[in-house]
Amino acid sequence: MPEEEAKAERNYLLAMNLSKQPNICSLSNKEEISVILSNGKKVNTKFGPVYFYSVQEDTRNRIAILLKKKIGKAYYRNYIKRTIRFYIRSEITLLGKYNRVIFLYRYMGPVKYYQLKNEYNFKIKENLILN
Repeated sequence: MPEEEAKAERNYLLAMNLSKQPNICSLSNKEEISVILSNGKKVNTKFGPVYFYSVQEDTRNRIAILLKKKIGKAYYRNYIKRTIRFYIRSEITLLGKYNRVIFLYRYMGPVKYYQLKNEYNFKIKENLILN
């Protein structure tokens, strides 16, 4: 019995280890963003389009979340960015072969995490698996 408890404790600590989280960097180079917006695969969602692109030279995942100021106050825009980042970390396998992703958020109403998750999962799975 103590061996099982130790194993459960070890699994819990591994789950809490932040270094085990997927390595995701921000995408902030304007030239690279414009290339992705013009050449990337576009998936339309209720919250705005999502662009996928793959770069062979650099294998790190880079993500950009773009929101306009008219979406809402700064605290609300930061909330949206945090929820999208959390979604990306929890569903990193959905990105598949793409290592550059841009989320253009254009939705003006209130939104919860589960709404974002359901919409993105449905649309991304539907479009990336079929193509």
